[in-house]
This record gives sequence, C-alpha cells and structure tokens, in this order.
Amino acid sequence: MADKKVIELRPALVRPKFADIDVIDNLESGGRKRCSITVDYSEYDVKSLIREGLDLEGAMDHYKERITYIVRRYLLTDFEVRNGWDEILNVIKPYVEQYYK
Repeated sequence: MADKKVIELRPALVRPKFADIDVIDNLESGGRKRCSITVDYSEYDVKSLIREGLDLEGAMDHYKERITYIVRRYLLTDFEVRNGWDEILNVIKPYVEQYYK
C-alpha cells in the first residue's frame, strides 16, 4: 500500500452560517491540487443533527466525516491532514455549539 498523501486544510472564509475550507495537495512541488469545501452549519443544518440525536461531539464527527468524504471523492482517496483536524473543527465548533446551549 502506498504512503498516504499529506494535505493541508485551512479555513479560507468563516461566516456565521458556513465556512469555506481550502484543501491543498502537493505543497512541496508545483503540481498542486486545490479545492474549496463549503461547510454549512446554519440553524437548520445543526437542528437537523440534533433531531438525529447527535450531541456536540457527534455533530463535530459528522462535519469531519463530511469533509473527509468530499476530499476522498474529489481529490485523494487516502490522505492525512498536515496541520491536524483541530484547526478546522475549532473554527466550526463555536458556531455549532451555540445551538446546543
């Protein structure tokens, strides 16, 4: 099995109802692949997760799984995040968390 590709995820734009996340592959060479993912966390989106019975931790897992699915579907099948998931999830979490209070 080949080594996992290392990508970078970073917040590009964050607003109260969505975040655009830049996905950058192949940082070391000129052959970059790049895309932007929009993550919706409006009241409707989060309340839907709450109705499914997800707590805050479950909701954050949901967003991580969605981002992973999109990257695997459109960019790379096997990857790891260079700067870790915390940077991205901690940008989204305060907006999602407000619906759990």
